[in-house]
Amino acid sequence: MRYLLSGAQVYGENGFTRQDVLVDNGRIVSVMTPVSSVPADTTPIDLRDLFLFPGFVDVHVHLREPGFSYKETIATGTAAAARGGFTSVCSMPNLNPAPD
Repeated sequence: MRYLLSGAQVYGENGFTRQDVLVDNGRIVSVMTPVSSVPADTTPIDLRDLFLFPGFVDVHVHLREPGFSYKETIATGTAAAARGGFTSVCSMPNLNPAPD
């Protein structure tokens, strides 16, 4: 499935600029200045009032498992991170055994 994320403020090396992002089968294939027509077999999604960022990375995460799963588990912690836009997390090695 192809999507055209149109008109979003996209963060890049020059700060925020209005761009269109073409996504094909879950991968970004093109970032371009806004286009006037949508390519065939592409679903347009209007993002004029929104911002697009690269995935965030959190290098200080306490996932609390093993040992303290009543506070949080790897599943709940990573699900919350994904919901917040984080594509990577680094769990603190302060448990026994240390998480990897």
